Amino acid sequence: MASLSIETIWKAYGDVIALRDINLEIADGEFVVLVGPSGCGKSTLLSIIAGLEDTSHGALHLGARDVTDLSPKDRNIALVFQSYALYPTMTVRQNITFGLENRRVPRDEQARAVAEVAKLLQIEPLLDRKPAQLSGGQRQRVAMGRALVRDPDLFLFDEPLSNLDAKLRVEMRTEMKKLHKRLGQTIVYVTHDQVEAMTLSDRIVVMNGGEIQQVADPDTIYRKPANLFVAGFIGSPAMNFLDVEITGRPGELSAVLPGPSPVTLPLGATRDELTPYLGRRVTLGIRPEHLRPGGDGLPLDCTVEVVEPTGPDTMLVLDMAGHALVAVTPAEYRPAEDSRITLALQIDEASVFDPETGRRIARAEEGAAVETLAARRRA
Repeated sequence: MASLSIETIWKAYGDVIALRDINLEIADGEFVVLVGPSGCGKSTLLSIIAGLEDTSHGALHLGARDVTDLSPKDRNIALVFQSYALYPTMTVRQNITFGLENRRVPRDEQARAVAEVAKLLQIEPLLDRKPAQLSGGQRQRVAMGRALVRDPDLFLFDEPLSNLDAKLRVEMRTEMKKLHKRLGQTIVYVTHDQVEAMTLSDRIVVMNGGEIQQVADPDTIYRKPANLFVAGFIGSPAMNFLDVEITGRPGELSAVLPGPSPVTLPLGATRDELTPYLGRRVTLGIRPEHLRPGGDGLPLDCTVEVVEPTGPDTMLVLDMAGHALVAVTPAEYRPAEDSRITLALQIDEASVFDPETGRRIARAEEGAAVETLAARRRA
């Protein structure tokens, strides 16, 4: 195992910049997930870490070693692909030992390593089968086993569960979580699946346009998104955004939603960080689950446009004074479409963003908890 230090990495393809000023420290034994939309640079960054792509600028350190210019075979990194990349004519045992044979590891050590990994991954009955005889989940276990026997300093996973059906993905997520807890290996994991990112990671790296937007633990990413992009990307259904004007006076602020029938949301003394924005527009971000039927909160009168039962919840598409909102409510709450309802907004849970910079307007008590690209550049 080893820590990973990524220092000022840039990657350009001609005039196209794929990665811009990437700085990231990953601790020994940490499980870090890279997430973002297609084309954001996460797979390019993984390829650079693996040595499959050269950097245009910057350095990589794996533990105390500078691996920037080392070939993939000299980095002691294991990469598990989305496609499993198993040899179809070889048995499971042969697939797992293939890399060990190339390194001329003695046969008795190979046998011992295979036995340990097969027991760990619960694939002992499959060792004499070929990949065509395995399910998708079993093939992924074999691919992981082939990586584990090498005892690498770092594991890289490139969307390893995306080829599995929904039930298998849940099962494999659980197995990967158990495996990491047991082995404590350093892992960098690329996915486009938010649920994987939230459930597997110690920290999430949200990327967009070749840049890191935020690095934080899953709870901070969700509750305190660094900017409008992170707020809109993380969460399903996505966060609601309302353009409001801050009015009132310090200690008695309100957010006014303009329109033919303006809606005033009293903020009181809880949002003093908005005092510098008096008389200005900001973007109010509301998670769908923070609109609740009954209970404490600011009452919002809405018209129900669509009711979507999802099993554990009911999703509502709403109109509030001409503004669209989505709410996630308890499963048993099923208002009729076109009916008028009142939901309680948990205003203390709302995020507020500067519409010009897109940056989250942080509360004083948050301090430096939110790590943003903009903050690093200003420093």
